[in-house]
Amino acid sequence: MTNPTLPRQPIPFFLINPNPKHPFREAIAKLPMNGIHTICEEAKCPNRGECLPKHGTISIMVMGSICTRGCPFCAVTTGKPLPLDPTEPQKVVDIAKALQVRYLVMTSPNRDELPDGGALQFTKIVRALRDHDAALKIEILVPDFLGKEEAFKALLLDPPDVIAHDLQTIPRLYGPIRPGAIYERSLGLFRWFQANTDTSRTLLKAGLMVGFGETEEEVKGVLKDAAQAGVQFFTIGQYLKPPGSILDVTEYVPLDRYARWTEYGKTIGLNVQASPLTRSSYLADRLASHGTQG
Repeated sequence: MTNPTLPRQPIPFFLINPNPKHPFREAIAKLPMNGIHTICEEAKCPNRGECLPKHGTISIMVMGSICTRGCPFCAVTTGKPLPLDPTEPQKVVDIAKALQVRYLVMTSPNRDELPDGGALQFTKIVRALRDHDAALKIEILVPDFLGKEEAFKALLLDPPDVIAHDLQTIPRLYGPIRPGAIYERSLGLFRWFQANTDTSRTLLKAGLMVGFGETEEEVKGVLKDAAQAGVQFFTIGQYLKPPGSILDVTEYVPLDRYARWTEYGKTIGLNVQASPLTRSSYLADRLASHGTQG
């Protein structure tokens, strides 16, 4: 979905996070990561100089760094993943302990070759983290597990504080932007957890990127669909082309549009965090805290 006729656009000032990234790099460099990757680095997140140093939050990628799908917006390598590491839960605990994180976001590449898509591995890691620190808040950003109900059930054996899943884009653009995924299947994941989970204890969160040529009304349509499927929190942020991606930015979305999406979310009972620098896990602790107050 490259567009050779689109003139090169300068990156607006509001897409540059002023926080220096070296404190994050220095903190990570001191750790024996033992094969665990941070999504902060893998996705080249513009906020990686802010979240850990200032907020005590980190986003890690478990189950390797090779994905079974090849979405053109993503910088994660596509290929044949390695077998799951049975010692991974303890490795994640060691990282959480060393960094003294208060809120940990955990995601994974798609592992479609596994019968449960890696759901049980998520659960084992959550259990190990709970045993380490019962006060630690845990958010898991999960793939769609090909819609398998058994995978959903596995996540509830030791439920996290937040189950998140990215819708990524509007339905019209799924073919070129999110091949291998199905919009209704992703909504079905939320519908299942809405029906089978105490959503006052385990919050449901979705997100998408903008800047692909979607209209304002199309994004509102996704927000409405998500709210009806049980989603409580929603993130919207600007797509930035990472190194290795073949997908260009179509538009740098203006600030006023984010404000209107946020206000629209309020009218349908959805807590929306929308800004150019917002990512799925950006300020995740603050967004989730809205569901635990009062």
